[in-house]
Amino acid sequence: MGLHLELQLEGHGKQTFLPPACHTLSKLEKISFCDSLGGTKVPLGYSSGIGNFVSMEDLKFVCLKSHDCRVLIQQLLLVAICGILPKSVRYVITRLCMFFNSIFHKVIEPTTLDDLENEAIIILCQLEMYFPSSFLTSRSI
Repeated sequence: MGLHLELQLEGHGKQTFLPPACHTLSKLEKISFCDSLGGTKVPLGYSSGIGNFVSMEDLKFVCLKSHDCRVLIQQLLLVAICGILPKSVRYVITRLCMFFNSIFHKVIEPTTLDDLENEAIIILCQLEMYFPSSFLTSRSI
């Protein structure tokens, strides 16, 4: 069927299970990720302090504001995923962060808009290779 070998069902005796996807983090990896962001210190006024929004009990972010999400995806996510995810997934997320960094500038050169459009298409195709399609769709409730 053309499925990735790492995504095929595995059988051990009478049990069959689906191995975790490449973007799935183990509990230790989640702790490492949240710990690296929880200990991040940023200049006063740059952000509300990302460390305050990391819940180590639940290993999740809580109460992030839009500016904090922007800082997270532009700068801090690249540092936090270093050494946690496989290289191919890190590469795609790095490209996504760099794309957002380039479109969040106050001034965008009109000559670079075509390049940014092409980059967005390539990034979406690469994201579809590693993440499920439900991850990339937004639904309004």
